[in-house]
Amino acid sequence: MKSRYKIILSLIFLTSASGCDDYLDVNENPNQLVEVPSGDLLLRGTLLANAQVQQGQLARTSMYYTGGLIGLQLVQQTLYNYDYTPGDSDAVWGHLYNGILVQNKEIRRLSPDVGLLQGIVDVNEALAVGTAASLFGDIPYSTAVPDNPGIASEDPTLDGQADVYAALQTLLDNAIPKLQNGSTTSNTDDQDNYFGGDGDSWVAAAYTLKARYYLQTKQYAQALANVVNGISSSAGTMSYNPIGDVNGNSNLLFNFVNSSRAGDMTGDGTFYRDLVDPAGASSRSNAKTDETARASYSYISGDGEQTGGIDDATTPMKLVSYEENLLIWAECLIRANDDVQGAIDKLNELRAYLDTGAAFNLIAGDETFNYDSYVLADFEAGGMENADNIATDRAVLREIIEERYVTGFSTYMPFNDVRRLRAETDILVPFPLNSTTVTVNPQRFLYAQEEINNNSNIPNPIPDLFTPTPVNQ
Repeated sequence: MKSRYKIILSLIFLTSASGCDDYLDVNENPNQLVEVPSGDLLLRGTLLANAQVQQGQLARTSMYYTGGLIGLQLVQQTLYNYDYTPGDSDAVWGHLYNGILVQNKEIRRLSPDVGLLQGIVDVNEALAVGTAASLFGDIPYSTAVPDNPGIASEDPTLDGQADVYAALQTLLDNAIPKLQNGSTTSNTDDQDNYFGGDGDSWVAAAYTLKARYYLQTKQYAQALANVVNGISSSAGTMSYNPIGDVNGNSNLLFNFVNSSRAGDMTGDGTFYRDLVDPAGASSRSNAKTDETARASYSYISGDGEQTGGIDDATTPMKLVSYEENLLIWAECLIRANDDVQGAIDKLNELRAYLDTGAAFNLIAGDETFNYDSYVLADFEAGGMENADNIATDRAVLREIIEERYVTGFSTYMPFNDVRRLRAETDILVPFPLNSTTVTVNPQRFLYAQEEINNNSNIPNPIPDLFTPTPVNQ
């Protein structure tokens, strides 16, 4: 942890670099320290750092562990085979603590009266820290960035995972009035890669994040109470918007498949491909569903981008989405209110949006797609979505979870769901494990090697890849 304090003492802009990931380029000269006059000039850097947390190497690794991608060689193959080391977490750990928490503290110091900016960094921090808590369990948070850091500073303690989630709910609650009522500057708008300084969009994203974290902690009634104020249209989706096709600032999947690591992983032959391919043996297409267009859009060869596809240089990468909000709503209507028809109605709202063709690009321009509305009978025993005659509400939940799996492709959503729902085998998406010697899916990522080396408060023994985090035990 002492190494972090060295960085805190000298770092103003994000300067992290590592050979294991494709970082977003924040500065023209990342080695030159610059004194900045206001916090909003640091906003772009902290948002870009979070894009790496959300869509970088660990997101791809989570896809290895949920049937979305296959690692073919070198590091990607070892990760795919569950040979995960603490060093594989170093890059994301650095982005979280140095690229986001340190930067946010400086932003708050420099611009304490710019309310919109303060609200934005609060929500961005909640997104990053909540992701870390979901992936690692207990993490340093409340003492991670001290007021007067130095080499002699005490090592930060680890906050319990549930305590981190609770702290983020408070952070988001306090962010919302700042976003609604706070002052702004033109620099804030210019530096906001996600929403261009639109406070209302940030408010809606904050409510969806609150619902996401209540869902992850199985507090379904609280999730339902917040999701109603969440993202209400596709225009409100929070995305990392690539800065053109500039090398290092493009879509992160594009950066990977067009780098020296092209060919190291692929989407071919995966469970996900078979699920969305209408010709696949386990295809989810039916009389009301045609996934041809979405399957084409989400195809990742690993050898280079598909123009207009999910790995195109300019394709936005969704971080908190309209689709996620609807699916949280649908699931929690059953979990909290036993409202099966209401859940089907919310699922159908999503299907209606998918049926417009606006949720993904048409690669060739003529791919077919269809998402007709479901009715209750489709989920009753013997219906098209209940051939194995499970209870109707469980059949609806199973479809919602499967839609979350497909909608969440390239994000942590499938990885979070399989760990949250590990005891509910009747509704889990049945992707296979990657090894015959492993009997359970990975339950977390390992603490970063740098943290292990420098923080005496890291638990001993260190939880392994297959130890559930506290909220999933």
